[in-house]
Amino acid sequence: MTKPKRILVACNHLKTVGGSELYSYYLIKSLLENGHHVEYFTFNLGMVSSKIELDLNVGFKSDNHYDLILASHQTTVNYLFGQGPILQICHGPIPDLEQPSPLADFHISVSEEVASHLKDKGYSSTVILNGIDLEVLKPRRSLNKRPKKILSLCQSREANTLIAAICEEEDLEFNSINKHTNPKFEISNEINDVDLVIGIGRSAYDAMACGRPCILFDKRSYNGSLGDGYLFPNKFRNFSKYNCSGRFSKRSFTRRDLVNEIKKYNSDHGKQLREIATEELNQSHVSKELVEIGKNLSGWSHRKHYLKIIMNYYRFQEYFSTVKRSFRAKMKEDFLSGISTKAIKAAIDKENFILPLRFSLYLYWLQLKK
Repeated sequence: MTKPKRILVACNHLKTVGGSELYSYYLIKSLLENGHHVEYFTFNLGMVSSKIELDLNVGFKSDNHYDLILASHQTTVNYLFGQGPILQICHGPIPDLEQPSPLADFHISVSEEVASHLKDKGYSSTVILNGIDLEVLKPRRSLNKRPKKILSLCQSREANTLIAAICEEEDLEFNSINKHTNPKFEISNEINDVDLVIGIGRSAYDAMACGRPCILFDKRSYNGSLGDGYLFPNKFRNFSKYNCSGRFSKRSFTRRDLVNEIKKYNSDHGKQLREIATEELNQSHVSKELVEIGKNLSGWSHRKHYLKIIMNYYRFQEYFSTVKRSFRAKMKEDFLSGISTKAIKAAIDKENFILPLRFSLYLYWLQLKK
């Protein structure tokens, strides 16, 4: 097999806009452009899954076996085990959903920080930075020599309030997009409308792709009020080791500190950052790398991994227990909503669950029938 013919891209939820959700959307888009047949899977449908279906004409999981599964989040890995070789993409070291599942055939880390975290847990991985669609996110307007407009992509009210106050003091125009309060799927126009972007993670990569200088700063519940400050092009390699999360420098910023970072603005850096994004963050290259790694998981390598898991079922029982609980909850919800027990059994049959898990679900189905 020269390349996987059927690929499933999985994400815990595709309900709202977020880093993992955007990652899944643009990964699917790139895989299609590279000639693959793609479907998607999620536990929670919504804004992003609708765009996947409408924009990309890609449907929800319709089969129980794929040549390759590219899965974000531990929950999807556990659910899809047995339905094809699984590459788990780990987007961060802290959230529970991002922790590695032993049921995955192999793991991808989006930064060296994540790779180190996985290594500490006993998992090897390959580092592949987040991919950016360079045709969607690209420069469309030249920069001012001195910054006039700032866009905050921070995800906390405190951070946005602080930046807004600074902009008022410094006579700068201010705009903000917060995925929790005014989410927007495609933000290339908003980024191109400003000279400087403030945010962390994917926000910084999007800004770079649009040729915008940026400041790495935000205040998030899991990260605290941390940042790396102004992104000088020669600092990208260091900052990207921590996914431009602010955890490389781990600096706390006062109002005066942020003002000083804004004063480091240099319009020439925009072009340099775009060049770095083209070399390091090209979504098409990322997709091809993932597929190449996926090829090595087929055949005996995957069968050996599968046998290891099923022969040691009780060792991995806790991972299957999460699947059992969530599937039982859905079975009960369907039953109470009037769906027939025949249809509920068909839903179990459709999935390729390993025998102990399937048997447990059938027992629960029999209870519902009584």
